[in-house]
Amino acid sequence: MAADNSKREQEFVVLISSDGFEYYVPKKYALEAETIRSMLDGAGQFVENERNEIVFRDIPSHIMERVCVFLHYRARYHNPTSEVPEFAIQPEIALELLMAANFLDV
Repeated sequence: MAADNSKREQEFVVLISSDGFEYYVPKKYALEAETIRSMLDGAGQFVENERNEIVFRDIPSHIMERVCVFLHYRARYHNPTSEVPEFAIQPEIALELLMAANFLDV
């Protein structure tokens, strides 16, 4: 059972929003964000690297959810063979989402 948990920890990253919501994202998708990559690949420099959890104190859940959706979207349409659909963003969250994307370097 412990081996299953260890494998799961290697496959997923937990992104935790400022209001405590946890988002389990495949690690290969999360590593598309340069900030997350730096935190997870920095050998021993960040505690996040050991736990595969990252707490974002400045990103609320409604923004973190859209970030996670975008990470999946980006992975799905990385090498498109057909037309890529538009990634819809509600105007009322556009500025917050832009700031989060800038911070995460996505």
